[in-house]
Amino acid sequence: MILINQLFFAVLISSVTSTLLFFVWWLLRGFFMIANAKLVYSMLRSICILYVLPIGYVAVLLTYQAGFRGKSGVWSLVFARSKELTNKLWLYAVLWTVTVIFLIAFQALDRLQWRRKLADNIPEYNQATVKLYESVCQRLGVANRMMPLNRNVEIDIPCVIGWIRPRLLLPERDYSREELELIFLHEVSHHKHKDLGFKAFSVVVMMVHCFNPAAWILVRKINFWSECMADLEVLEMNGSLQNEKAYFDSIAKLIPDDKKKQVNSAFVSALCISRKMIDRRVDFVKKYRLMKSAGKLVTAALGAAFILASGTTAYASGKTVADLHNVVYRDTENYVNVEEGSTIRTVVADDGMIEYHCRIEDLDREGLKIVTMPDEEISTITAGFHYNMDWYVEPECRFVSGSYYVTTSQKLCASVTVSPTDKYYDLGIMDDNGNAYYVRGRGAASHNFTIPKSSRYRVFIQNNNSSTTLHATGYFVYEDK
Repeated sequence: MILINQLFFAVLISSVTSTLLFFVWWLLRGFFMIANAKLVYSMLRSICILYVLPIGYVAVLLTYQAGFRGKSGVWSLVFARSKELTNKLWLYAVLWTVTVIFLIAFQALDRLQWRRKLADNIPEYNQATVKLYESVCQRLGVANRMMPLNRNVEIDIPCVIGWIRPRLLLPERDYSREELELIFLHEVSHHKHKDLGFKAFSVVVMMVHCFNPAAWILVRKINFWSECMADLEVLEMNGSLQNEKAYFDSIAKLIPDDKKKQVNSAFVSALCISRKMIDRRVDFVKKYRLMKSAGKLVTAALGAAFILASGTTAYASGKTVADLHNVVYRDTENYVNVEEGSTIRTVVADDGMIEYHCRIEDLDREGLKIVTMPDEEISTITAGFHYNMDWYVEPECRFVSGSYYVTTSQKLCASVTVSPTDKYYDLGIMDDNGNAYYVRGRGAASHNFTIPKSSRYRVFIQNNNSSTTLHATGYFVYEDK
């Protein structure tokens, strides 16, 4: 019982310290995105590893036993004396042990079910498919012999299974060459990044720290970021980073309608998507496209700050956040090239939101519909330039208010609630010179826009979704600073 208490105490301390670091990562992930999106995933993996290292446990006990300095047998004394800290945890320790055993049994059953499906594997028989697979593996720098290509009648979606002896499985159906290339690029990317290994490791962390909600969230974050990294690998290799819509449409067409959900297995990476997940991945690619040109100086600053945060107190971490905000703000004042012939600048506003500055033509999309609300149809609520919004914004549409003259001594405050709440939209202002300033939101959003130049301004909401009409309600008001 003493040993179980000791183990539970070590896990408890490690859980608290690692969760604090996970919280810091959560707060700063937007800033890390500006520097290097791939750095975010690497740091998340590092946090996952820290959950199983008893660094916090050792630090707590050494602090508790500061009087042992200079004495022999310090480690045995620390372990023995720590009984005083753990003798009241026996009930929680027993409950934790039972829960861990249950979760291990559940994962073992899941593994057994997939192992039975693997019994029906047969090597890929189409030589053209095999050659294409070998070509993709060569492009990604992966030895195809390390991950055999098989067919399986028991599955209906492409997937990679196994992190010790991985293999790529195809269902018994015909695919075009383009579809096969997309499948191979995406799934082999998971193997290249060792995603299945870290996915399995995150599940181990979740089981060990089953009492901590952050550990369960960590598993979902590992899954999400692994998919995002695979998406970026495919889009960048094909030179189609600017056309993510076609890429995700192609993935959706590969999956049967009744299988469009995430596969929650520690042993499998399947080409499955849920509607919520696909929206988040599309949004991630868009943000990455905007921020991928950020300078190396910010990358170094963020990495140093993250390392510092892992070994300092909450006060020091808070100070790091404040200092980091200033570093990122200065760097993002530079232009970021998004597409040839267009520039978009990202600025971290005072409320912490990322504000995008660009020419209005940079927001134009092929087939974009523009609806302008006449001035007289906007009802004045108060005498302070306060206006209601009750707009239905159709798919691929920019809904624009009437124009009003505003000076640099004023600011525009916009607050909207948009349904459906899981769809992204752009909320912004534009002047008569063709400049646009906007933030990206989902559900409810509120933002204060600074007026950079006295001019006539319009408020707009842009719906970039291809099939969903958005209903926006709220108001905007021009106020003195």
